[in-house]
Amino acid sequence: MRPIKTLTVLAIIAGLSVSTNTLAYYPQASAYDIEFNTGVGNSQGTLQWNIAGGSDGPNILSELTYKDVNFRQFNMSSLMRFHRGWLADHELLVDFSTGTANEGTVQDSDYDSDNRQDEYSRSYSSAVNSSMTDISVGLARRYQISDFQVLKPMIGFTSKKQNMLMTEGLQTINTDNPTAVGPFRNTLKSSYDTQWNVYWVGMGWGLETRDHRVNLTAKYQWLDYSAEADWNLRSDFAHPKSFEQSATGSGYSLGINYAYQFSNLVSLWIDWHLTNWSTDPGQDTVFFADGSRGRTQLNEVSWEETGISTGLVLRF
Repeated sequence: MRPIKTLTVLAIIAGLSVSTNTLAYYPQASAYDIEFNTGVGNSQGTLQWNIAGGSDGPNILSELTYKDVNFRQFNMSSLMRFHRGWLADHELLVDFSTGTANEGTVQDSDYDSDNRQDEYSRSYSSAVNSSMTDISVGLARRYQISDFQVLKPMIGFTSKKQNMLMTEGLQTINTDNPTAVGPFRNTLKSSYDTQWNVYWVGMGWGLETRDHRVNLTAKYQWLDYSAEADWNLRSDFAHPKSFEQSATGSGYSLGINYAYQFSNLVSLWIDWHLTNWSTDPGQDTVFFADGSRGRTQLNEVSWEETGISTGLVLRF
């Protein structure tokens, strides 16, 4: 009996050894892999809002347009692909971009009659040195529909902040005081700070070969908008918060991305995007210097943006 027991023990040990060696020879795939993207680019956008004049005033009393504001941007993002577990075939994306404006013009117009008629005041100013920051988090599910194609339904959240400036003022229309036409006599340094909280769903399509990747993305977005402003030359307004605005709305964005893979670790990418947002009517609240407040309808806020960027992908 003892030789049989000895042989049994040796067989068990040998089996464990073979099993261990097999696992060592066929290592399990990583549970996830990570891509880190960094790049630079330009985004150009137009921000516009207008308010009503109240029950007795025109349907558009005042309108501000920050036109063709060009932001030089730095972009950084991370993509984590999961291969095992309950998140298998999912992708987690975190994206960050920030930039400062080197171009842009602001028009401020006021009207006495409905539908932008009887304009009694107009001024222009510079939006240079305005800034914009975006942070986005999203989750996508990969569906392999062919050897080279994938579909990605996705959901996520984006936070956009804009610090829109007005400097170097020039009055071009002033029917109440025509002598005021020309460069502002006092230093204009007004600000309009926005906060866009954006909830979105989307669909992505990808074409992936050994060396090339093309991705198309479309998103539908729900907007929660708020803004605060400091109109520094208005002595009848409170400072530093002269008025605030709030509204909700919707919009969409489109994106195209191409990447060329130099190696398993490094790729070069180029990206184009378009964004179109607009709000429904909301509320505008003015804070006066004497402590009182006034409210009127915020008719609409719109933001239209296009941009292009390029950079590198590093894989880990």
